[in-house]
Amino acid sequence: MNRNAVRKKKRRRPGNAYIAAAFCAAGLSLAVPAPLTALADSPPFAYSEEKWASLRDNKLEFDEIADLIHEYNSTVKKNAIEYQDYKGKDSEEIAQGYYDTAEEIYDSIEYPDSDEENYGSRLAAAHSSERSADQMMEQGDKNVADSDTVLWGYMKTEKGLVQSAQQQMISYWNAVVSLQTRNNEVEKARKDYETARTRAAAGTAAQTDILNAQETLLTAQAAVTETEGSIASIRENLCLMLGWNYGDEVEISTLPEPEASMSARINLEEDIAKAVENNYDLKILNRQVKNARVGTVQRSYETTLKSSEEAVKSNVRSAWQSLLLSENQYAQAKESFALEETGMQSAERKKAAGTISANSYQSQAYSYAAARAELDKAALSLLTAQLAYQWAVDGLASSV
Repeated sequence: MNRNAVRKKKRRRPGNAYIAAAFCAAGLSLAVPAPLTALADSPPFAYSEEKWASLRDNKLEFDEIADLIHEYNSTVKKNAIEYQDYKGKDSEEIAQGYYDTAEEIYDSIEYPDSDEENYGSRLAAAHSSERSADQMMEQGDKNVADSDTVLWGYMKTEKGLVQSAQQQMISYWNAVVSLQTRNNEVEKARKDYETARTRAAAGTAAQTDILNAQETLLTAQAAVTETEGSIASIRENLCLMLGWNYGDEVEISTLPEPEASMSARINLEEDIAKAVENNYDLKILNRQVKNARVGTVQRSYETTLKSSEEAVKSNVRSAWQSLLLSENQYAQAKESFALEETGMQSAERKKAAGTISANSYQSQAYSYAAARAELDKAALSLLTAQLAYQWAVDGLASSV
């Protein structure tokens, strides 16, 4: 049925067919009210018994994130239900849905006679309905969605949620490392405060020295409290995203070690070609160009496609540069830690022999702990860069 024929139909009650957006960008999922064992959509044979048991326990493993998102994330589950409305439909069928809706709106319009009560408001309502129907007609004309574009959009959403959850787990452990550093700073600030009080009692320090040391201690303690709150918040958001309930006690396992020199095995130009081929936005745009029935719409999508392809290539190169930088920073952190480790071993020997002062030993211990924290943070940054690069190649490189 074409759009001109729609206007000639008799008016009847309005309906609602295929008006949902063709694809959507999803945010983080909300909490789910039931335990994990009751929420999985996949059949029992989708995984082994051991795998199901692992997914259903209260321990989060990094390599389980993709499966947990697929089985328990509320956004993914909602999208799977919505996709059934589009499954198997081409762009003409989806466009017809808009036309059918427009027809029903047109058929429902009743224009009042000028002498009828509330003529003005009823006429305004009729005109408003007509505008709505016209908009439905226009959406039908401009529709470029089909079941594949909808599916690719939902797939991109799911992969993006997996990437987000991975980054949140990294952020959790990054905050844990920060908390260790903050606790060390509190310990040092407390010793400095006690030293200032001792010196003041002996007449070798002013009252301002005590006040300054006390302020430093209070600031360090406040930083610990803030970091603890950040850890709790990240943990809660991550667990809710993966299907646990609010307040569930979930053990968050350690992260995999980053690959020290991932760049050495990468062929950048080959990966850029893969990224263009895999990119969900480009897949959708390519199909939208083919599905466009109006010349101006088609040209608009063609222009967007060209610029988006260049953006994907550029963003893969940017991810590559970030990877190289992170590898370099990780290597430097390893060297710095090795030096501090040697120094700490020397301090331990001197302590055992009684040839190092308590202050010198403590200073070396603080330096060693700081280097350890910097190495841990560099490892987390490298893991982040490696994952970002791989996701870009696997289809999530930004197209803008």
